[in-house]
Amino acid sequence: MAKNKRDVDAKVKKAALEETAARLFMEQGFEATSMQQIARALDVAPNTLYWYYASKDELLVGVLNRLLSQTLQHLPAMGGLPLKAQMAWLLDELEQSREMVATVHSRLDQSPVIRAWHDQFHQFVESTVIFALKTAGVEASRCATLATVATFLVEGLLAHPHSAHQRHDILEWFAASAGDQLGGAAV
Repeated sequence: MAKNKRDVDAKVKKAALEETAARLFMEQGFEATSMQQIARALDVAPNTLYWYYASKDELLVGVLNRLLSQTLQHLPAMGGLPLKAQMAWLLDELEQSREMVATVHSRLDQSPVIRAWHDQFHQFVESTVIFALKTAGVEASRCATLATVATFLVEGLLAHPHSAHQRHDILEWFAASAGDQLGGAAV
């Protein structure tokens, strides 16, 4: 079915809103960025933003979904890489939005919308890691635990300063832990 101009315009406007909000959230921080500032940057009336998102928290979720969607477009190409390389790639991708990761964690207890997004994100990451582990031959009974550990490793590395050497060692440890399930095969 063909899309009418109104549908196309709405998608274009929503994309512009999310991209502008992402830029301002990363430059100024979530708390320091008001809906009015975002509207001003878009050259629209502030109430226009509420046609698309009922709150700034919902806008943050829209921004996070957009960024995650852009990252996921590259995920299939990572499938053939060892687990350590896949996790390093994911960390590099998410590192670009480090400030928003901190915002999500700081708002978990304040916003049901952000809490729900965070929980769904964890489920997604864990199911993706479980699939990668099973594909690599890891025993099914161990995959869920390893996926939870991987999710916590990614969040921890994003939330806390660390050196490239520490990151390398942590990812090496995780890959070795998963590799132990494969009889030492490279993951």
